[in-house]
Amino acid sequence: MATHRALGSPATEWYAVGVARQARWPSVAILLVSGLIAGTLIAVGTATPPSPVAPSPTESSTPAQPSDVSGLAPVPSSTDPLPSGSASPSPPVSADLSDHPFTVLVLGGDNGFRTDATIVVGVDPLNKRLSLASIPRDTANVPLPDGGIFRNRKINEFYDYAGQAAGRYPQGPGRATADMVGTLLGIHVDYYVATSFDGFVNLVDALHGVRLTLPKAVVDPYYQITTTKIGVRFARGAQTLRGDRALIFVRTRQGDNDFERQRRHQLFLLAAGRQVLAHPELLLGLLDVRQNVVTDFPLEQLPTLVNALSTAGSWPVEQVVLGPRTYESNVSCSCGYALQPNLAAMRAKARALFPWAVVP
Repeated sequence: MATHRALGSPATEWYAVGVARQARWPSVAILLVSGLIAGTLIAVGTATPPSPVAPSPTESSTPAQPSDVSGLAPVPSSTDPLPSGSASPSPPVSADLSDHPFTVLVLGGDNGFRTDATIVVGVDPLNKRLSLASIPRDTANVPLPDGGIFRNRKINEFYDYAGQAAGRYPQGPGRATADMVGTLLGIHVDYYVATSFDGFVNLVDALHGVRLTLPKAVVDPYYQITTTKIGVRFARGAQTLRGDRALIFVRTRQGDNDFERQRRHQLFLLAAGRQVLAHPELLLGLLDVRQNVVTDFPLEQLPTLVNALSTAGSWPVEQVVLGPRTYESNVSCSCGYALQPNLAAMRAKARALFPWAVVP
């Protein structure tokens, strides 16, 4: 099992108004291979971060506040920079991830920031395998790291809640969401990466679109493209999706359901990752859109890691959507339609997908 320790400084974090706010790494340099490191697109930057700052004893040892948050009013977000350090451990920044398995939480949200895409990606360079597990956005009553429950609230609300509750979640909303998902699945989530609708469009356009092959047509007669144009269709077979149409593809769900949409998320993200590995020159086009992704991934690992993942496009991939009926069931909730997680089933699947990350 991998050894973990606290991160240094967090990167930028998104808040409810959809505005990026800077922490200790201004203009962060990011290179994250989509679908292969985190199941998301790639962003590249050029700034050099300052030396990591070790977390203070208060940040690492003070018990969290009670967290059964049902009925709590939002906590106004602070205007001060986020503190350095993380409330939970991650792989040592000095560890060579090219020969260490690791997990990354992929968060895709609206410009709100409600995370309607929540995917844990496992990368195992030793055994040359990838694992993806999607958590439905309507999952409710999730357990929290300090023993509380996010009661009568959905998982896609948590990032926004943590962003506004800076006193409760000093590590920032991205890291707090990764910790929460880790508690839900019984694993340690090493890193997170997040983008918004607008960020997604910009990243896809920087790649000149993403080429993918659909096993069947995707039809949504109710999707509202404009006030006068309703309905969308994606033909079966190979096609290239550019920014706005790619966003429609990963958002559409009324033609089937949210679980099929999550399978399309995984298909799209793996296609994007394989495309970049096959055409690394595409990285150059991403220099101008680096601000569209936030992450706490250790940047100094990237050159070695990208080289090590050069064959990852052919690695076996195990994918799952942790939805009904095996992993969740319908539950009455003041939040509307909701799904109660079957913790035993979810954690058993997570142990199979991410065996190196299991929390004792």
